[in-house]
Amino acid sequence: MATKKASSATKMGSGSSKPDLKQFLGEIEKRAYDIYLERQKTGKPGDDMSDWLQAEKEVKAKYSI
Repeated sequence: MATKKASSATKMGSGSSKPDLKQFLGEIEKRAYDIYLERQKTGKPGDDMSDWLQAEKEVKAKYSI
């Protein structure tokens, strides 16, 4: 009997399970961009690497990674 596998595109609840790599990187990318926009608006110093690392830290915390 064939079994169905869960689709990787299935939305996951916060902290319930780990995202697939594409979803994980997409969330980091979006959050890094939001951090960049916020930084530009407020005039805070920084760069793309610091934005990415902050976004990665936040997304990892979201999934308890």
